[in-house]
Amino acid sequence: KKEVKKFPPPPFITSTLERAGASLFHWSAKKTMREAQQLYEKGLITYHRTDSVNLAQEAVKKARTYINNTFGKDYLPDKPRFYKSRSKLAQEAHEAIRPTKMEKDRNLKHRDAFKLYCLIFNRFIACQMNPQILEKDIVDIKAGKYMLRAIGQREKFAGWKKVYDKAEKETFLPQLSENEKLQLIKVLSEQKFTQPPARYNEGSLIKALEERGIGRPSTYASIISTIQYRQYVEKIEGSFHPTAVGETVNDFLVKYFNNIVDYDFTAEMEDDLDKIANGKRKWVAVVGEFYKPFAKKLEKVGKEAKRVKIPAEKIGKKCPQCKKGDQVIKIGKFGKFLSCSRFPDCKWKAAYIEKVKGFKCPDCGGDVLVRKTRKGKTFYGCSNWPKCKWASWRKPKV
Repeated sequence: KKEVKKFPPPPFITSTLERAGASLFHWSAKKTMREAQQLYEKGLITYHRTDSVNLAQEAVKKARTYINNTFGKDYLPDKPRFYKSRSKLAQEAHEAIRPTKMEKDRNLKHRDAFKLYCLIFNRFIACQMNPQILEKDIVDIKAGKYMLRAIGQREKFAGWKKVYDKAEKETFLPQLSENEKLQLIKVLSEQKFTQPPARYNEGSLIKALEERGIGRPSTYASIISTIQYRQYVEKIEGSFHPTAVGETVNDFLVKYFNNIVDYDFTAEMEDDLDKIANGKRKWVAVVGEFYKPFAKKLEKVGKEAKRVKIPAEKIGKKCPQCKKGDQVIKIGKFGKFLSCSRFPDCKWKAAYIEKVKGFKCPDCGGDVLVRKTRKGKTFYGCSNWPKCKWASWRKPKV
């Protein structure tokens, strides 16, 4: 059987700007918003710290004229498209993020700025275009007691996808008729295992916060920065991994303040703050409902809870100073370092040098070390630097 499906254009880019930067360009949320800030200051885009989907009528008219002149009448809907915000916490004081001119500004010297500008420009034009139309061929094949299905897909009309100038992946099936007998050529068996959920990266973490109603477009970048600055997580190959500090802090808060670290608490508190801003609730009452029981709980925990020790990883060597303690990895303000397990009795410490096990520099055969840039980004470089200049952003595969 054949199925024809229409895929309307995605809602215009809102607070997903940070997620788009993380998923498409592998940028941090902070870098994405920094590039957007520069575009805004140059007058190339509207205000970027908003999740509004409202568009000015003049801008929509210019977009429709651009679509008609560039792609033709077939790509232009009969009526302009308007969108409604799905988020109850949407900040809609500003217009949606869009370009201020209906032409791609190619005078941008900075490559990253141009990439982000093209993303915003293309999404704005696409949101005012006709849907993409795909035709699917579905074939059910009876094989004994089993029913097998093959699906072919081809694009009948590009629609809004035309903006991106990328061909849709098509799968063609041979011409088949009903009750036609097919010959078995080969059976391919493949064993698959259920994979655990992927670790959060910047894009997926912001998406999860949005879905739970936590945070705002103006706070996502600071949230991502804070959890890394305080050493709660470290970014490895683009994904967040909890540190010993992060796990210890999390366990302590869940044990003693489980009602506050609950997802719903943060979302409800932000909702109450919105009501205060709109004059629907009094701030004294809202803060009182939270602070009075919190103050009692805080005093109780301060008396009952013991100071938690952060577990340290041993590296299998003795302290060179006291000869009694073990060398352990600890996390400080500037990252990992080596210390004596008998601290504060023994105050020996040294820089921690992390090597990539099982891999040697392809240029000189030296050890490959995990290094950090001035801005804290991880890269991999040869231990013989500056004599050997080999380096890589990606972790070398053994």
